[in-house]
Amino acid sequence: MRSLFLFLLLLNVLYALWQWQIGGWRFADDVPAQNAATTVAAAADDGLDSRPATPPPQSQPVAVEQGEAPPALCVMLGTFSARAEVDQLQQRLLAVDVPAELITREVVTTTDYWLVMAVSGGSQGALARLSLLQERGIDSFVITRGRLAGNLSLGVFSQQEYAAARQAQLEAEGYEVRIEAVEKSRDQYLLQVPPQARRLLDQAMLARLRKDFPAMQRQYQACDGVAKARNIP
Repeated sequence: MRSLFLFLLLLNVLYALWQWQIGGWRFADDVPAQNAATTVAAAADDGLDSRPATPPPQSQPVAVEQGEAPPALCVMLGTFSARAEVDQLQQRLLAVDVPAELITREVVTTTDYWLVMAVSGGSQGALARLSLLQERGIDSFVITRGRLAGNLSLGVFSQQEYAAARQAQLEAEGYEVRIEAVEKSRDQYLLQVPPQARRLLDQAMLARLRKDFPAMQRQYQACDGVAKARNIP
């Protein structure tokens, strides 16, 4: 009985050793495969790491266009139609150390429509043609100034429709005339006070000036010199 027990125990030990050897052989067979997989993965990782790293995209600096600073505003005192009046106001301001520059602006008041007949031969030709027209009862005169000087005018009208109607009558009589728009303008005067002197024109001073110059108005506008300079290409 004891011998049988020892035999079975020895048999179990041998069976266990046999199983271990088989498992060890299989483990040994699996190790190269695992090592190979590990080697391939490591090589892949090394391949990725060996490539030059792509730098992250850098944000390009965006150029921010800064708009031009708004022009400084001057004080405009006016508007005056008489030069003598604006000269008096300028002297008043200069007397209290308020710089004021005279600004002259040409303003179109009305537009007339002239019937113009072109003539040749200079002044003698114009006078000869004028004499002929007047003999036939056609009102006319020689234009002596402006861009139409040297031609004859056969009428001046305040509305273009009237000028066109008279033109049709003259052309029916055999006279060739054209319509020219002639603007009438006059000068207006203002005083420009620079921005740095605006604080000197307080309400008390403006009230005193308005007593002597009732037509004076105050406006804030772009300085006349700055506006002209900005228009230079």
